[in-house]
Amino acid sequence: MAAEKPDSASRQPTPKPEAKPPDAGWSTRRKVLVAAAAAVLLAGGITATVLTSLGAPGSDRQAGPPQSGAPASPKSSDTSATPTSPDPAATPTSPDPAATPGPAVPAAPVALDKPAQIEPGLSAAITKFEAVDGKALTPGEVSAPSVRTTVTIRNASSESVPLTTAVVTAYYGPDQTPALELTSPGGAPFPTKVAAGQSATAVYLFSIPVDQRDRVRIVVDYSVKVSPVVFEGAVPR
Repeated sequence: MAAEKPDSASRQPTPKPEAKPPDAGWSTRRKVLVAAAAAVLLAGGITATVLTSLGAPGSDRQAGPPQSGAPASPKSSDTSATPTSPDPAATPTSPDPAATPGPAVPAAPVALDKPAQIEPGLSAAITKFEAVDGKALTPGEVSAPSVRTTVTIRNASSESVPLTTAVVTAYYGPDQTPALELTSPGGAPFPTKVAAGQSATAVYLFSIPVDQRDRVRIVVDYSVKVSPVVFEGAVPR
């Protein structure tokens, strides 16, 4: 007896496995990766922008202000490093020439036979001239024809007057050459002072060539505080 064939109508087709939808976990991870990549690209773009704005090494662009925690670099315009002009009040000034003692200007010459006022109450006069042969006694002196000159200072004031600073000099000829001084014969200096109402006398010897005695000046310089008195004229040959 032949085997019965199964009825084709009764056979059910074998169901195919249904396609599973994509894994939701993978989709989520992909989104995360995409977002991270986008964040990296965005961060890179921001970094590049910041570096450009700050300036690359060697660039002539100046960096922005330092961070709050970083020490500020010194500026060339810092006024504390700029030298300042000295205070005029602290700068020493030159002394006033008018307030500085110095040689006084000689007064106008007077005749050899006239007295001359040194200052109020004090006067000088040439009381005697003599032509002599000057003799050298001290180093620096040279024996030569000389004029011995007697000078008198009269003190008409009420107090004694010191004479320690009084100096007498002589000049001769058209060029007013200084005459060398000798001490012999008969030279004598002024005393240290002259009393009130009294006179003091000194004797000076000046080497003056005989042919240069037509114009001679005798200068009596009592002190740097007053003008010297000058006597001018011809002296004995």
